[in-house]
Amino acid sequence: MDSTSELGPVDPQIGITQGDSTKVYSVFNLIRSYEQLFQGAIREKGNLAPYLQQLGNYDARDIEELRSALELSKDISVRALKSGMMSEIKQEDTIRKKIEVFLTPEKSKSHGRAIYAKEAKECGLNIETKPLKNETWSKIYELYYRINNLLNTTPVSKLIESKDSVFGY
Repeated sequence: MDSTSELGPVDPQIGITQGDSTKVYSVFNLIRSYEQLFQGAIREKGNLAPYLQQLGNYDARDIEELRSALELSKDISVRALKSGMMSEIKQEDTIRKKIEVFLTPEKSKSHGRAIYAKEAKECGLNIETKPLKNETWSKIYELYYRINNLLNTTPVSKLIESKDSVFGY
């Protein structure tokens, strides 16, 4: 990373199309809003209509799928670190706690909030900082360009890479 590089939380996004418009939402925020409405309805002693109206925008089966996607993204992150950068740590729960700032958008307060090198290092990630005028960055830009081209020219919506393989779906 360089001084302006940033990472972000592990927070899957989902596109929801209504009419001619597609909005992208944080899976974490969709689940949280559903749960807050549901809990509000349970606590309500009077008029349930506002809660029921809003809950009508959700399908409980979809919420379960979103919960699975969120847990899968966390599991992929922990296992990837366990097989590489944090291979000396035997317990997955220990890794999960170390990288909590990445796994819990509540910690970063927003999907788009940056996590810089200093904070990533504090999590135990092996981060090396390099100045922007470095040969490494031209290779990183080439990788970025190729991935961006792949994602924009094929029906692939997610790309997962390891040192040994690439998986797109």
